[in-house]
Amino acid sequence: MTHSTPLLDGKRGLRLLGDRPRLRAALISTCCTLLGGFTFLILLGVELEENGGDLPGRAALLVLLDALLGLAACAAVGPVRGSRVGNIAVVVLAVGSTWALPAWIVSVVRLGARRSYRLDGVVVLITVLGGLGYAMLRDSSAALPIDEVMLTGLGALALTVVVLLWGRVRGTRSALVAALREQAKSAERARGAAVLMREAEIAQARAEERSAIARDMHDGISHQLAIVAMHAGALSYRADLSAEQRRATAHTVRDAAADANVMLREALLALRETDDIRPTSPLPNTATLERMVDTAQAAGHDVSLRWKNITATALAQNPQRAMTLARITEELLMNARKHAPTDTVSVVVEGTPEAVTLHVSNPVSAHHAGHSSDALGTGLGLIGVTERAQLLGGSARYGVTAAGTFDVEVRLP
Repeated sequence: MTHSTPLLDGKRGLRLLGDRPRLRAALISTCCTLLGGFTFLILLGVELEENGGDLPGRAALLVLLDALLGLAACAAVGPVRGSRVGNIAVVVLAVGSTWALPAWIVSVVRLGARRSYRLDGVVVLITVLGGLGYAMLRDSSAALPIDEVMLTGLGALALTVVVLLWGRVRGTRSALVAALREQAKSAERARGAAVLMREAEIAQARAEERSAIARDMHDGISHQLAIVAMHAGALSYRADLSAEQRRATAHTVRDAAADANVMLREALLALRETDDIRPTSPLPNTATLERMVDTAQAAGHDVSLRWKNITATALAQNPQRAMTLARITEELLMNARKHAPTDTVSVVVEGTPEAVTLHVSNPVSAHHAGHSSDALGTGLGLIGVTERAQLLGGSARYGVTAAGTFDVEVRLP
C-alpha cells in the first residue's frame, strides 16, 4: 500500500513552491485562468439576459476578443513574476478583458510592492484610460453620457488604488522582514567575532600563565640544583665531617634532587612552547605570601591571613607548592583591590593530608552588585589561576555565593 504526501502542507508546501518556480508559475496561471473564466461566464450571462439571449455581431466579436486577451494575460501572469515590463504588459492586456481580472490584480499587486510612485502612476493611467476605452467599445451608442464616463473612470481609479495599496503593504512587509533578517545575520556575525576574540584572549592569557609557570619552575629547579651542588661539593672536600653530618648532608642532597626532579617533570608538562626563560626575582615563598598581606594592609586594604591545620614553616618545606600559592594569592589580592577596594578580604590557607587549599573571600561590592563579572573585568586573571592550578594537578573554583560573597577556592596536591 502506497501513501501519497500532499504538495501543500502549510509552511512545507510554501517552501516547496518557492524551490520550484515553474510549478509556482503554472499554479498561478491556472488559478487566474479558472477564476477569470468564472467571472467571464457570469458577466456573459448577464449580457445575454440583457440582450434577450442573442448578441449583436459587434458584441460577439468583443466577447471573443475578451476571452483571447484574458487567456493570454492569465497564461503570462505566472512566468512574469519578477519582471516589471512583463507585469505592465499583463495590465495592458487586462484592461480589455473581464477574463483577465484575476491576472490584473496579481500584476498590480506585484507592481505596487515595488513602492514606486512613478510606476503606480503608470498603472493608474493605463487602467483608467483603458477602462474608459473598453467601455466605449462595448457601448453601441455614439457617445457615453458624461455621468457614466465619470462613474467608469472613478470606479477604475478606486479599484486600482486599493490594489496598489495592497501591493505596497506587502512590499513594505517584505522589506521589513528582509531588514530584520539582515540585522539578525549581522548580530550573529558580531557575536561570532566577539566569541573568537574572547577565545583568543583566553588562549593568550593561558599562554602567558604557562610561560610564567615555566619561569617559576626554572628558578625553582635552579635553586634545588644549587643546593645539590653545594652540599655535594661539601661532601667532596670536607674530610672532617662526622658520619652523622655526612648522613644529614646526603639526606639534604637526596631531598633537593627529588624536588628538582618533580619540578622538572612539571616544567616539561607546563612548557609547551620554546620561550626565553631568564632568571627573575627571588623565588616566592610563604614569607612572600605574608609580606603581600602586610603590604595590602599598609596600603589601607582590609586583608586578613589565617593558617588552618598547617603552618607557614610546614608549607615552606615544599618550595614549589609555596611558590604557586604565593603567585595565586598575589593575583587574587590584585582582583580584590580592583573590584572590592573597600571590603574585607579573607585569606585562609588550610592543610589536609592530601592537599593544601587556599580560600579567598570578599563581599560583593554594592557598586557592582547588579553587574556581571564580565562587566567588572576581563576574567583572564581567574582563567590564569585555573590554568596554573590545573597544570600542577590541582583545581580552582570561583563565583558569587548565596551569602553575597565572591569566593575563590584553589586546591593543590
